[in-house]
Amino acid sequence: MGPTYTIGMSKRIPHFSRMQDHDYITSLDKVDRTEPYYYSPLSSSQVGKSDFNRFLSEQGVRARPSYWSRGQCKDIRSVISLINNSTKILVILGAGGSVGPDFRSPGGLYDSIAKAAVLEDPSQVFEIDTFFQDPSIFWRFAHTIFPSEKPEHSKVHFFIEELQRRGKLLRLYSQNVDTLEVGISPEKLRCVHGSWRENKCHRCGAVHSIEDIRPHVVSGTVPVCQFCAGPIKPGIVFFGESTNLNRVEAEMDAMEADLLLVIGTSLRVAPISEFPKYMPNIPSILINRTVIDCQFSARLLGECSDIIDYIEAELGWDDDSNILVNQIQNYQPNIFIFPSNSPLASRVVQNPRSDFLVTSVPCDVADLM
Repeated sequence: MGPTYTIGMSKRIPHFSRMQDHDYITSLDKVDRTEPYYYSPLSSSQVGKSDFNRFLSEQGVRARPSYWSRGQCKDIRSVISLINNSTKILVILGAGGSVGPDFRSPGGLYDSIAKAAVLEDPSQVFEIDTFFQDPSIFWRFAHTIFPSEKPEHSKVHFFIEELQRRGKLLRLYSQNVDTLEVGISPEKLRCVHGSWRENKCHRCGAVHSIEDIRPHVVSGTVPVCQFCAGPIKPGIVFFGESTNLNRVEAEMDAMEADLLLVIGTSLRVAPISEFPKYMPNIPSILINRTVIDCQFSARLLGECSDIIDYIEAELGWDDDSNILVNQIQNYQPNIFIFPSNSPLASRVVQNPRSDFLVTSVPCDVADLM
């Protein structure tokens, strides 16, 4: 692996430095813990155009008033209060909130393809033209990302299920293709990048289930249609295909939601990355390993499972968390860093001149502002 270049700050003067391993650093200005809690409004434009608001009104969806403003949570209690008081929570879920196979991990899909040297760039395996030119390449390695017969679910999956059970979930938009979303009714679930649930014959369009194609995935062979013997394409959205996001539905959800939860994703892939832009006035919470280029009411950094544990305990939904409130480091304007034993989790390194946020992925200084 080549050298890693990091972005940092010293006395608020940006500088660039070379680090070892996977660490990136960015300076932090620590919040005085004696500062009282407050939830301050931020300036933001009114959601949507007037003609779009009229359309929503015709659909029975009431637009948010212009004075509704996203704010900053300066205390962890305000984060818990937001979740507790919300009844129409829109959740965006990424790989960091799941326990499904990771495309980029050692021994994963991309690593296996690179070692076999069958493609110039391993990500080409998800290009639709590459697939139809030679589907055997994808199916040779499909077992590395295919759901197991007895899948495990993360604490995040069960938390989202609990949101639905308590009548608080408006919609779950999942970026994952692993089919691990548990207990979510079909009308509440949108798999933006597809999934393995429905796999279609390229010739006749017949739908085949996970179990229909499992023997072929295990053997690394191209599955064929049970009806016409045509090649089957997985239900995953490939590069060059449209996503499963219905923009009208998404915008209506954005207008109806009273809280946005973004869990385990960098929001770098369109169109899901545009969601926060649809709802600039709605309170929002990021639960992730590192900050991302988007404004949130609160940014909870650490391992998603640890953070969810704490949230559920504070809500009274589960047993006490192993994390104590005084172990959560609070930095302005609204960053809360949770303790973790994972080498990939965000953490703080202190020196006499400044505190630094150390992350496993690049972090732009502007993302902290």
